[in-house]
This record gives sequence, C-alpha cells and structure tokens, in this order.
Amino acid sequence: MKFRRQSTIARQRGVVLFIALIVMVAMSLAAIALIRSVDTTNLLIGNLAFRQSSILPANMAVEQAAAALFPNAAPTGIPAIADTTQDLPAENYFATWQNSDDARGVPALLQTRTNAAALAKTLDALDNGNANVAVSNRTVVRYVIERMCLNGANGKDATREFCDMPEPPSVGTTVHDASIPIPPSPLYRVTIRVDGPQNSTSFLQAMLREHE
Repeated sequence: MKFRRQSTIARQRGVVLFIALIVMVAMSLAAIALIRSVDTTNLLIGNLAFRQSSILPANMAVEQAAAALFPNAAPTGIPAIADTTQDLPAENYFATWQNSDDARGVPALLQTRTNAAALAKTLDALDNGNANVAVSNRTVVRYVIERMCLNGANGKDATREFCDMPEPPSVGTTVHDASIPIPPSPLYRVTIRVDGPQNSTSFLQAMLREHE
C-alpha cells in the first residue's frame, strides 16, 4: 500500500508540472503581446507629437504668405508680391493654379522632399539656428502660394470668368446703415510642407483672401 501511495503522488506531481509549464507559456505570450501593444502605443504617441509640433511652424508660414500678399498684413506695410498677376518664384508664388495636385490636393512642387528643396523660398524653424540640433531633428517649412485662377488669367486681374472669387458679405457702420458692398477678391491657396524630426512630414493648406 505504501508503494502505491508514493506512485500516485509522483504521478500527481508530473501533472502539476505539466500544467505549470502551460501557464508559463501562456503568461509569456501575454507578456509579449503587452510589450508589442506598449511599443505600438508609444509609436502612435510619438507620431502625434511630431504632427502637433508641425502646427506652429505651419502657422508661421501662413502668416508669412499673408504678409507677402497683402499690404495690411505685412509688418512694414510693403507687400513682397507687388503684382499678383505675375508669377514670382522668389516668393514661391504663382498667379494661376498649377493643376498638378495629387489625390491629397498637394501640388507637385511639394509632393517630394527633392521637389520642395528646389523651391527658392524656405522658412527655417527657430531650431535650425542651434548648432546642437542634429540635422535629422531639424524642422524645415516650405510653402507654395497659388492664385486660384485658370491659365487664362495669366498677367490679368482676377475675374469671375477665370478665378475662384466668392461673393463677400456686405457691411455697414451700424445696423441701420445701408450695406456697403465689398468688391470680390480672388482666393489664394497656401500649401505648406513641414519636414520635422525623425523624417516626419506634414501637409497643411489655408485659403486666403483680401478684405477691404
């Protein structure tokens, strides 16, 4: 009887060991899945952080484009683009829509880093002046301004025949005054490419129009 009792105990210990091995394997798989989940979450958070960091430089580009287009927006009161009916490569300005957009609405001049680097005007972020910032972690902003007109408007003032000119609202000095009509003005599209740290790239667009 004593021999049989020891044999039964030995068999039970073997079953417990087998179950423990299965539990250890399951826990190992769960740990691996958790690590992968954490890594993926960290990657997504990092991508979101890079995207958020591109918003401020993009806003700077919009402000600079507005200052180049409109005298009232320029700090000096003198616009960089004196004649909006003519292309001005030095300011990345085109008097007509270039009709080279991809599915995202990005013009060909900004679709690749190589094309963007060929543009005459580049808005460098503040960190580019810091020698301690690695090249791969620097932020460079490039933008293109297009007057939303067809090719027939080359060298001509904007008209509804060739240009996208939404009707502006009428205004008055008081609610009892007759409305004062504001002449329509063309839309200017600013497309911005932000090349940020770790080879991150963001695209943003803004529509500008002049107000009297």
